[in-house]
Amino acid sequence: MLLLHQGLRQGGIRRSTTSSSFFSLLGSSSIRTRLSSTNLSSYQDHTQVFPWRHDASLPDRVLQHNDFSGAFNPTARDPPILRKLIAARELNISAWDVLPIPFYKHDWEIQLALNFAVAFEFAIGELLGTVFRVNLFCLCHVNKASVTNTDGVVTIDSSKDNSSSSSSGIDSINTLDNNDYLNSMMDKKLLKQYQYIINPEEYQIKLSLRPIEAELQHIFAVPVPGLTRDIVEQKQYLKGAIYRLHNAYDENGFDENYFDLVSEFAKEVGHSKRTVIAEASVKCNEFFQVKDRNTGKVVQGMEDDSAEEEVVHLVRFEVVTDEKNENGEGGEREIGSWKIIDVDDLLEGNVFH
Repeated sequence: MLLLHQGLRQGGIRRSTTSSSFFSLLGSSSIRTRLSSTNLSSYQDHTQVFPWRHDASLPDRVLQHNDFSGAFNPTARDPPILRKLIAARELNISAWDVLPIPFYKHDWEIQLALNFAVAFEFAIGELLGTVFRVNLFCLCHVNKASVTNTDGVVTIDSSKDNSSSSSSGIDSINTLDNNDYLNSMMDKKLLKQYQYIINPEEYQIKLSLRPIEAELQHIFAVPVPGLTRDIVEQKQYLKGAIYRLHNAYDENGFDENYFDLVSEFAKEVGHSKRTVIAEASVKCNEFFQVKDRNTGKVVQGMEDDSAEEEVVHLVRFEVVTDEKNENGEGGEREIGSWKIIDVDDLLEGNVFH
């Protein structure tokens, strides 16, 4: 089974009593039917104080079948079905379960999309609760903020008195840097986009998050085995190396220079690991509001008397697979933990390769 996280915080999520596997969590029909989320303008609106997209339609690039795999990425030249087949192999999914059937979605695609929707719900709830200094899983007796997570809906209300949070030590606990649970779900580059963007002493948030539908939009494996985000972060000169390889092929085909580059590249990154990137559209009924705490004026999002609206978020995930044994025998891959690397193209896919 694919794991989104290795173990949810004990007592944190009441939707399942034991499961660290979101696939087993999503197997129940009650979760499938109660999948939640938010309200705002696009990132191009420079008047917003918090980066959030509120739109009922998908970004144009999805409609144009652009998966942000890279303009010069060899994978981008392959048919989508080939890209899906390669990625599926990394996830131990057979080719028969990937072949397209008219008007039919394979079970693994449905499960993965639902899986992503639940992870998105939990991650956004934890993110906003941390930024606005709301303790999501203890009902906040300390800072008196109202937080619930029931029946597949995360609700956050920081409009209550928050004055005692500093003396209680909440600030030292709920930060984006040291929240291990949040960092296990979201890439640090994405989290940095929210780190110093808003002062919770000046603004308050109300959020109701209810995902109702999810669909897998794209999935592909980074073309070069061994290339992972961690390796590129450690060896910055490798960023863009895949494009240099491809350009060498375009110029002279599989000549000596090309194979020399491939050999050098393999020495740097190895060959056992593989990065898979996938993204899903998550349709939500949501209420989202940011107010000026001093004036009570709505500075972003919906008015108090507004009903939840249906919107679509695009959530992008990444996972690293590896050989199950040192000899690379058996064909089965070991699948790591999925992590959110971008939401609604805030980081244009957060491409590392």
